[in-house]
Amino acid sequence: MQAEFPMGSLGCLLQQNIYSHGKSLLSDFYEFELGRDMGNYCSFAGSGNKKAPSPPHTLEELLYEVGVKDDISAATVDQVIGSSPWANKFRLYLKSRNLSGDETILRFLVLIQPLKSCANFNNNHAQILGHSKIHHGLTESDRKRLFMDIFDTFLSEDSEDVLPLSNQALWGDLLATSNAIKAGLPVSMESIIEIIQVRKDPGVWDEGIEPTYMRFLKQAPPPTLTACILSIL
Repeated sequence: MQAEFPMGSLGCLLQQNIYSHGKSLLSDFYEFELGRDMGNYCSFAGSGNKKAPSPPHTLEELLYEVGVKDDISAATVDQVIGSSPWANKFRLYLKSRNLSGDETILRFLVLIQPLKSCANFNNNHAQILGHSKIHHGLTESDRKRLFMDIFDTFLSEDSEDVLPLSNQALWGDLLATSNAIKAGLPVSMESIIEIIQVRKDPGVWDEGIEPTYMRFLKQAPPPTLTACILSIL
């Protein structure tokens, strides 16, 4: 039922009062002074569900958040890292400390992400591959391309950025797969899993980049006011 207002000046007065009251409520909701109120508002938002941006808590989470696509290559991996805020901050941290070996490992870990996801999807190896949220397959041509790109860039004896791989038996198997691909043979899922095992080689992970990332987390700056504002938008 729609309320009917009295005719005449009294009806007009009531309508004006209701309109003014509603406008006042909207003004109170939408308007606040940035300098005076934003600090309290950010504190309120930070104490609730929304939090200001913070770095991923683990190296696996960092790699997952990069969001690597299947068409990545050794030629574009630096661009992909640069487009991810925290991965780029970590890379700058490595550069500032002349940790070129860890920079190489970071590039390798980002480049191999599609193969890691592919193996997880096809063989359900979540227990050894880490994050289980990405599930998709790769075409045969993409598997071959990525395998050769990774091997030639980070594992070949002719590469300038060879990984500190400690498992020479594993390297021998990867070399054999590389030669088989060059001969036109398909790459098996077992070979994909073998190259993914390079990620957790002690020289690459436990004694390589992972401790460095933990040190990076300890010195990561707290969120700025700008980050706080962005987190609530």
